[in-house]
Amino acid sequence: MPKSLSNNRRPAGARAPRGAESGFTLLEMIVAMVVMMIGLLSLAQVLGYALSVSNHGRGVTNAKLLVVSVLEQMENLRNTGQLTYGQIANPDDVDNDGGTFTFGGFPEGFRPVPRNPGTDGIYGTSDDPTLPAQVYEGYERQIVIEPLGDDNLRRIVVTLRYKEPGGKEQELTGTSYLNNDFRSNILR
Repeated sequence: MPKSLSNNRRPAGARAPRGAESGFTLLEMIVAMVVMMIGLLSLAQVLGYALSVSNHGRGVTNAKLLVVSVLEQMENLRNTGQLTYGQIANPDDVDNDGGTFTFGGFPEGFRPVPRNPGTDGIYGTSDDPTLPAQVYEGYERQIVIEPLGDDNLRRIVVTLRYKEPGGKEQELTGTSYLNNDFRSNILR
């Protein structure tokens, strides 16, 4: 039979030429697995970092919301007449003249941040609940109200201490100013 018409069979015991029919060696598989393992460990590390940054961001956002809520409350108390301008003060500076009730002021020093106001309906006062189930765990707030100039303007400084998930203590401070005439803040 002519050579071109043969069925391309190899004689028994002959090895196939190394090429397209060969597989991976054990060494190639180990190298591929090591490369893949390094990639997966790097991905896990990046995901861990992203999670910690996200938790930090959540803590900062919660702290900002708690600070801003107190600052807005002060203006709202004055605008609605629930407290007079003279009553929006720390205990030593409260002026209850013209108020609908005697108000003790906003206590100084760091205090737990309550989930709900006390019986007076005002956050940050001495009657706020302090039991663990009634406060934001890991948060403490200080409210300092300072008269400026001729006492037609007050600086309100709210400082919030909180713990990040890793246990590191952080502090965030917000400052606002409150004047004696709520009409100047309302658009005409």
